Amino acid sequence: MSLVVLFVILFIMLMVGVPVGFAIGGATMASMIFCSDLNMVISAQYCYSGISSFTVMAIPFFMLAGLIMSTGGIARRIVDFASAIIDFVTGALGCVTVLASMFFGALTGSGMATTSAIGGMMIPEMKRKGYNPSYAATLVCFGGIVGPIIPPSLSFVLYGATTGTPIPSLFIAGILPGILLGLVYIVMNIILCKKNNIDLKNNHATEREYKKVPINELLRKRAKLIWVATKEGIWALLSPVIILGGIYSGIFTPTEAACISVVYSTIISLFVYRDMKLKDLYRVLLDAAVLNGITSFLLGYSTVFSTFMTFEKVPQMITTFLTSVSDNMYVVLILINLILLAVGLFLDTVPAIIIMAPMLLPAIRSLGVDPVHFGVIMAVNLAIGLCTPPYGCNLFVGAAVAKIKLESMFTYIVPFFVTSIVALLIITYVPWLSLLFV
Repeated sequence: MSLVVLFVILFIMLMVGVPVGFAIGGATMASMIFCSDLNMVISAQYCYSGISSFTVMAIPFFMLAGLIMSTGGIARRIVDFASAIIDFVTGALGCVTVLASMFFGALTGSGMATTSAIGGMMIPEMKRKGYNPSYAATLVCFGGIVGPIIPPSLSFVLYGATTGTPIPSLFIAGILPGILLGLVYIVMNIILCKKNNIDLKNNHATEREYKKVPINELLRKRAKLIWVATKEGIWALLSPVIILGGIYSGIFTPTEAACISVVYSTIISLFVYRDMKLKDLYRVLLDAAVLNGITSFLLGYSTVFSTFMTFEKVPQMITTFLTSVSDNMYVVLILINLILLAVGLFLDTVPAIIIMAPMLLPAIRSLGVDPVHFGVIMAVNLAIGLCTPPYGCNLFVGAAVAKIKLESMFTYIVPFFVTSIVALLIITYVPWLSLLFV
């Protein structure tokens, strides 16, 4: 009975537009008061314990680092480097957008930060090149999906903190799946651009020019472009090397890496690139504080929600249900994917991981699925949720940056969503893709 009350209240509150954090907290407290014997003090205790964690401290610092990078010129140099690598193909600007999102995701670990930073630079450029604004915004949104998968990833930090899975192992596991996602979006962009005659290769250099210039000359010119872009953006490109190298070598923890990322990006933005002033830093700190306040509130009450579900033995019920449906690991995994995709329609990544990971992990372990592999599966599912209405956070950011209506993006969401599902199935059923380096 308590679970029925919990989910009915939660669903009603979400439908009438109550913010997610308040909806989760309100539904949980109402269920505790009227349908259980639990003391309400538990709510405050677990709300506090949910955010009072050294591991979870990495989240606000990575958020702050992402904001500094997008303001301080680091993101622009990442785009220039991506452009030097792939600006000669059909749909070049779109491909550069996805590739830049992959690089920027390796700096911030956030889907929304990647969408905002890269979208702010690339959407106006794509518009000038003849891309439909709605298509440009959609492409940026799906490029932003790669942010929560390629390490360092806020989703993996949350999953590791919630389940006790080693975060460095999760980071390593996200490398190949993140690259796969980026590559399938690049391929889909090339196909769509060729189909719609947008940003064709002969806009950059005609076939005749390519025939006149020897291949070794073309390679020399491309190498020179990449060298110049690397020299210009070396300090930006060193950031993931320092962060991930420090974590994997054991020099510092993921939380300490997040702090170092903030210090490093601040120094580079203020004193090396000089694209950020002290007044800009103040604004960035203010934005990060507001964003962290929202995230912490979500995190706290999501922990209470998850704890209440544990008291009600929901994880055991889910395990029993899934194993009764089938004892075939592949069938259960497809069911879990469907559940997580449905959850991603209505919940942000933060509460979704805190709530769903502890409930699904017992079933996953009973089937012999590696928790690290499952962490990647969950992160990809919920990352796709960032681009699926009604609660697609990336879509809201992309529409705002492109100054278009959200509904105009729906047509273009379909091919990229299908592409995402294909990549998800590969990641789900080819575990070595996640576990090769773990």
